[in-house]
Amino acid sequence: QPAGVTNPGPGKFIVEDDGETYFGTSIQRPAATETMGRIAFAPYNEFGDYLYGYLYYPKEKGKEIKAGTIKLPAVIYLHEFDYSKGFSSQNYDHEIAPFFQELVSNGYIVFAYDMIGFGTRLEEGKWFYQRHPQWSKMGKMVTDLQSAITALWNLNYIDSTKISVVGYSLGATVGIYTSALDKRIANTASVCGFMPLRTAGAKGNEGLKAWTHLYGLFPKLGFFSANENRIPFDFYEVLSCIAPKPLLLIAPALDKEITVEQMEKIKARAGKVYKLYGNSEQIQMFSPLDYNRFTEAMQA
Repeated sequence: QPAGVTNPGPGKFIVEDDGETYFGTSIQRPAATETMGRIAFAPYNEFGDYLYGYLYYPKEKGKEIKAGTIKLPAVIYLHEFDYSKGFSSQNYDHEIAPFFQELVSNGYIVFAYDMIGFGTRLEEGKWFYQRHPQWSKMGKMVTDLQSAITALWNLNYIDSTKISVVGYSLGATVGIYTSALDKRIANTASVCGFMPLRTAGAKGNEGLKAWTHLYGLFPKLGFFSANENRIPFDFYEVLSCIAPKPLLLIAPALDKEITVEQMEKIKARAGKVYKLYGNSEQIQMFSPLDYNRFTEAMQA
C-alpha cells in the first residue's frame, strides 16, 4: 500500500442532500422513505481517499442522531460485480433497497459505497495499475473498506463496538479479507464470497485466473497459475484470522464457483480455530437450494 492521506469522515450528522449536485445523480441510489433517512458523504464531507457514499438511518431517531445523544449499531454493505450500478442493485435477484429498509427498521445505520472499478468509480479502476503498479485492486478495496470503518468509527452517533460488514459476491470477499486484518469489525456475513484458490478450476471455472487475469484483483497471484498448490494461503486460513468474531457464511447449493462440500471443508478447518477460542458456535453456514444471488431468504 503506498503512502497517502486519508479523510476520517465528517464526524457528525450532515445535511441530507449535501453534495447531490456533484454526486449520486448519474446512478439511481436507494431512496429515502417515510421511515428511512439518507445522507450523502460527498465533496467536503467525503471519507478515505476522496471517496463518496450513502448513509441510511432510522428517521424516528433523527433528533437523537443529529444531537449525537444516541449510539446505534452500523452495517457496511459491499456490493457484487455490478460495473454499471455499483451498490445500487435494482433487479429481481437481489433488490437492495428493501434490505437497507429492513436493517434500518431494526435500528441499524447502513453505509454503502461503490468499490473501485464499479459504478461512479469506473475510470478510477481503469487506470489503477498505471498509478499503482506495485499494489493490487483487492488491496485498494480493503483499504477503502477500512476507511469506511474509520468514518463510521468517528461518527458521534455510531456504536463503534458494533460495526458489521455484509458482502455479496465480490463484496463478501473484500469483507472477509478486511475482517481478517481489521479488528474493529464486530461481525461479518459473506454471501457467495468464495472462489477456490489452491483448488482452482475444480468446477470447470476460471478458478485462480478469475482473480488474476479476468478481474485483475490479485495480479501477482498469477505467477502461481498451474501451480495452485503452492499458493501461500487459502480461504480457510483467512477465515481463521477472523476468529473468534461471529461469522456467517451463506453458500447456495448451486453456487457456480464452489461446491457445498468444499465450503463445508473450509468451514470445518476454520472452525478448529474457533474451537480453540471456545467459540465454535460463532462460525455458521447456511446453504439454501439456490444459485448465486442475494434473495430475500438470504437477506433475512
